[in-house]
Amino acid sequence: MNRFVSIGVVAIGLMAASASADATLSSPTDSKITFDAAGPAGLKIEGTTSDLNVAEDSGNVVITVPLANLTTGISLRDHHMKEKYLEVPKFPAATLTVPRAALKFPNPGEKAEGDVQATISLHGQSRPLVVHYDAQDAGSALAAHGTFRINMNDFGITVPVYLGVTVKPDVDVSASFRVSKG
Repeated sequence: MNRFVSIGVVAIGLMAASASADATLSSPTDSKITFDAAGPAGLKIEGTTSDLNVAEDSGNVVITVPLANLTTGISLRDHHMKEKYLEVPKFPAATLTVPRAALKFPNPGEKAEGDVQATISLHGQSRPLVVHYDAQDAGSALAAHGTFRINMNDFGITVPVYLGVTVKPDVDVSASFRVSKG
């Protein structure tokens, strides 16, 4: 049903990783992760969550998106997405891991952007991908945004079908948030 959920993370949120080069990133706020899936005849499914965690581990920025709070605006579709397709009880989160050294950090009051190799873990599978990100220095925080595309088939997620209508396997993921520089 909602393939966008498969990105879950990831957001997802990898762009948040661009903070000042020495700062420890933490305490994400104003988070919004969006997943867009498409089907025939202009069918569009959008899912969102604001549930996101950012941590640093062994030289990596790790962004985790718990999948239990993903919503599409239709409760039955949400249930199918979480239980049947994403199997959230078995695979509760999507994780994006980015080497911190590969990120460009903005100077005070400036913006930095780029593409970075990352690893996404979703539905029990891990795959490399490229994330386009930008980050704006905002004093004690960074405003970050990032985008990437995944294919549900790459993660063993069944492509949703309802009444003969199949969702396309490609899902676009976008994440925006602010992260403290400490």
